[in-house]
Amino acid sequence: MSAVHSLAGRLAEGTARHDLRSRWFGVGRSVIAVAQLSVLLLTPLKALLVPVVGMGEFPRCDTVRAASALCLGGDAVGAEPRRWLLIVVLIVAASGYRPRWMVIPHAWAAYSVAVSISVPDGGESVGMIMCFLMIPIGLADGRTWHWQRPESALAPSWRTVSLAFFLAIRVQIAYLYLDSALSKFGVSDWANGTAEYYFLRDGMFGVSRPWDGVLLWMSQSSLVVVSMTWGALLIEIAIGVCLLSSGRRRKAGMVMDIVLHGSIILTMGLWSFALAMIGSAIVCATPDRNPVEPVAEGSGPDTAGAGAHDTGRAAVPCPECGAHAASDAAVSSV
Repeated sequence: MSAVHSLAGRLAEGTARHDLRSRWFGVGRSVIAVAQLSVLLLTPLKALLVPVVGMGEFPRCDTVRAASALCLGGDAVGAEPRRWLLIVVLIVAASGYRPRWMVIPHAWAAYSVAVSISVPDGGESVGMIMCFLMIPIGLADGRTWHWQRPESALAPSWRTVSLAFFLAIRVQIAYLYLDSALSKFGVSDWANGTAEYYFLRDGMFGVSRPWDGVLLWMSQSSLVVVSMTWGALLIEIAIGVCLLSSGRRRKAGMVMDIVLHGSIILTMGLWSFALAMIGSAIVCATPDRNPVEPVAEGSGPDTAGAGAHDTGRAAVPCPECGAHAASDAAVSSV
């Protein structure tokens, strides 16, 4: 029973200090939106919807894919107006305006890009999953901009829901990295340490200027190639483990993620994929906050019903919003 009580106490403590309404989480969410925005702004729609042999024309608007914005209006609406509708939604989401209002339209835009284009690179699916998992977290965020400090403490019910989905996000992204790394050991080029040699020389995704000369020369060394290949796998494993760990380790995982995908951007491109993964890691690394007491009941939409449970506690300053709960002394003096 002591183990159960200890686990319950740790869970209660984690829930008490959980609040993702911070600039840190906002940066991650905006980076994901920018990754999705880059697909629509920097790639012609014809290239995104190119027909695929055996699959026909795109966008495919059958079954659940009909909910995509790129299927909106059928033949009566052109592709460009739909594209610009998605661009506007993603710009507003990236700006951080009204997370509570924009979190569902952002998820819709992410879904539309992920299920409708014919040449995805994987980042679209990651972005879509992240946006759906962030819906309950966004619904709990009543700020005007996600760059602002919250003006009230988060209600316990929203705090619990937010924590549950935050844990789901961390498990999902950690699984992606761990599965990616471990599955590569079953591929001969990764297992023998030569994969990076061939990737750098690939006709489509190989290293580009101005780094091609240096990296191609360096990759002539077996030691360098093996270090790059197995080093990438070790970093992926480390990122996955860190994102499941405590706050400081999650930050370390985020730094490794930025280094890994920043290197991919510099050598191979894949901007949208890399930014989606970096944004996801930033979200996962959002640090815990000090315990925050809710403000008095009725002071805001995020605190409904919260004050009734906490009126007898000592005043604790809110590091983000400056709110205080009623102190024991104040209560006793009434």
